[in-house]
Amino acid sequence: NKVYSAAIAKTQKIWTAYLDSIMKVGQMQILRRQITNELNYSCRFDSKHLAAALENLNKAILADIEAHYQNPSLPYPKEDNTLLYEITAYLEAAGIHNPLNKIYITTKRLPYFPTVNFLFLIAQFPKLQYNRNLGIV
Repeated sequence: NKVYSAAIAKTQKIWTAYLDSIMKVGQMQILRRQITNELNYSCRFDSKHLAAALENLNKAILADIEAHYQNPSLPYPKEDNTLLYEITAYLEAAGIHNPLNKIYITTKRLPYFPTVNFLFLIAQFPKLQYNRNLGIV
């Protein structure tokens, strides 16, 4: 019984540490989205022509890249061409990007990470409440 209760205590300690880490990452993600939305709103309010030009240039570049992948004979920006790097900086400054798609670090694949996350989510479901006013959990 002592071994079993010690194992449960250790498991709860691990879940608590994991919950704290997940909560910190989630809060940072929410902050990144809010900052991006504020930048986008400010850009549209202060300079709607710049925002429209950046959006159209981004759509045009993405359409050209997509066309290249559908037909490889079409041109693709060369590695020494700085257009993609420069437009990315402008898009991020104007808030015209999705910060949740940006990868800052990479790690090797952990074999059971999706399963552990699934079990963690199932364990946390009873703690969630639906807020009708916000429309979110």
